[in-house]
Amino acid sequence: MERLSRHFRGVKAVDDVSFAVAPGQTVALVGPNGAGKSTLIQLLSGVEKPSSGHVFLDGRRIDGLAPERIARLGLGRSFQTSRVFPALSVWDSVMLGTQAGLLRRTGSARLVDPLTEIAGELLGLPAWRRRRAEAHERARAALQRFGERLWPRRDQPAYSLSYANRRRLELARVLAARPRFVLFDEPAAGMNPSETAELTDLLLALRAEQPQLGILVVEHKLSLVRRIAGHAIVLNQGRILATGTPAEALDHPEVVEAYLGRARRRPVNSDAHLG
Repeated sequence: MERLSRHFRGVKAVDDVSFAVAPGQTVALVGPNGAGKSTLIQLLSGVEKPSSGHVFLDGRRIDGLAPERIARLGLGRSFQTSRVFPALSVWDSVMLGTQAGLLRRTGSARLVDPLTEIAGELLGLPAWRRRRAEAHERARAALQRFGERLWPRRDQPAYSLSYANRRRLELARVLAARPRFVLFDEPAAGMNPSETAELTDLLLALRAEQPQLGILVVEHKLSLVRRIAGHAIVLNQGRILATGTPAEALDHPEVVEAYLGRARRRPVNSDAHLG
């Protein structure tokens, strides 16, 4: 992104922010409530339009595109609050995540035309059956990534899941799309320490399995940030306050003063929260 800003009636939610997430890089975006983190995610995914500045994906400007078009270009995201379709089964919920890839022309962000889609489904054309089988395999792999948390419940309605499992279901839906870049907006929100540790291990495993995946994660739980991120950006009042490795950014004197109100000699506790 390049000099990205979003103003709401004079309030500068995001103010002249520039940084990049490279393929294979995990970047953590941290800061207090109201710092502009979720607004930034909304801008990157096309839900909000910037007041100024540009967003690029693989060198292509995407800040004027609709969210569904950006998703087809390979950018996935989760939401700050759990977003599931309560009446759908767990399996069907994750299958929704495969639709962008299923309906996308090979090597393109364009959708297949409706006649091709209808003919493929009704006539069971070989190429369509192959794509459908690949979609089912992606959904299966995404659910089984969470061990026994979701796979045994695949036929149950999403509303029957616990809060933590609904969060896992949303992540599974995002991963089933096989994005090239993914935005995680507080994936550990509402999880207890053991659930957070489990999620941390899952994200580390994902990093190892898909080394070219670019990840931007908004998170308050510093234990997760310190383990998964190679780079951290601290946002405060819509502007970047500090950047560097998690240790460098979180222990920066201005960050310490902003969040604790005083100088500090010892590092921020890894179990602490910002915000």
